[in-house]
Amino acid sequence: MNLEKIRSERGLTQGDLADMSGLKQSTISKIERGYDGVTLRSLYKIADALEVDLSELFADSRGPAEAALIQAFRSLPAERQQGWLEMAQAIARPNPEASA
Repeated sequence: MNLEKIRSERGLTQGDLADMSGLKQSTISKIERGYDGVTLRSLYKIADALEVDLSELFADSRGPAEAALIQAFRSLPAERQQGWLEMAQAIARPNPEASA
């Protein structure tokens, strides 16, 4: 979801957006963290407050490289996906030897 990006780009806090939309700050926080119990009514209130189409809250904000990686990953069989996932996780881990 693009909500946090749109909110941040406008210099708004979660509290600001909550006030603008008539929702609670905790609701805004839950939505930004991916809470799956959000109502369509809440999303419409947020879109109205931000003066954007509802679809903009769901726009894909991935860069071209990230989108290409996801597409390549999805095209792999499940056993190869697991191998690539393990490799990516290993690469992403901090290297303790590099800081020594």
